[in-house]
Amino acid sequence: MSITPTTNFMSNEYILGWMETKTDGIYGKMRTAMDSSDDRAHAEEVLNSIKSKIADAAANHTDGKLLRADLEDAIHKYGAEFPELKKTLQPILDELNQRAAKNEAAARTIHIPYLTRGQLSFHLPAPAPVTPDPVSISQGDSDRWGKSIDGQVEAFGKTDQLSMINIQEFNAQLNQAKQTASALMDAADKSQSSIINHIS
Repeated sequence: MSITPTTNFMSNEYILGWMETKTDGIYGKMRTAMDSSDDRAHAEEVLNSIKSKIADAAANHTDGKLLRADLEDAIHKYGAEFPELKKTLQPILDELNQRAAKNEAAARTIHIPYLTRGQLSFHLPAPAPVTPDPVSISQGDSDRWGKSIDGQVEAFGKTDQLSMINIQEFNAQLNQAKQTASALMDAADKSQSSIINHIS
């Protein structure tokens, strides 16, 4: 880290200006890295929560349609910043949507009994509305989707480790800039005092 003055004399104001310029960019990078790390941690929590809900749905035979809102919310909230999260969750959401659509289509199907030609003049009663079957999630689904989610959580963890190394490096650069500025200001003060003493 170097500082190149435009004159032979560096005032404290000049040194402080240099330090402000130097550290501003580092602070910006550090802030971005920390924000991204926080968002990644929240995304990991969401992934683990979804995995847990999938396991519960498989174990308790609850309606898998109820998971779609969680998946859609996670993709909407974190998918842009972390495309890999969307890549992990979108296939799960697609499968649930397809199963739900199939069940809804089956519920809408009207089963008309066989009629002879002479019976066609009779009015058939309107069929009662049929509730679609719940979307089932098997243990195999839970294992398969859980493995995919675990893989992404692990990948996030590795990225977090690298991010922490970068944050530590930014912090080291900030400390170095401050120490350099402090040493230069101390040297400038001593030089100025020496000149004054020689004059007097």
